[in-house]
Amino acid sequence: CAGALAVLDAMDEAFMDNVLTQASRLRTGLKTLPHVTEVSGLGLMVGIVLKDGADRSGLVQKLYGQNLLVLTAGPRTIRLLPPLVINQEEMDAGLAVLKDVLTH
Repeated sequence: CAGALAVLDAMDEAFMDNVLTQASRLRTGLKTLPHVTEVSGLGLMVGIVLKDGADRSGLVQKLYGQNLLVLTAGPRTIRLLPPLVINQEEMDAGLAVLKDVLTH
């Protein structure tokens, strides 16, 4: 409970503005990637629906190999759960890894 209370204390307007900004940046970047047919979710919890036939398991392993941790959710979906304190540089780096893996 102490950890949750510390997070709640840190959640001021600037914190929430950053979450919304990074969530928008993430969704915009994801929609331009190959093999992505849909982007869904709430805030920074995002699901990427891949085209039929995309090797989701292979993509997840390649992303792990590039130090980008993702989850699977459903038969064609990869779930992203970046930290709420993510900054622009980290977001850009993550999107670059996703683009590289989904392109090759």
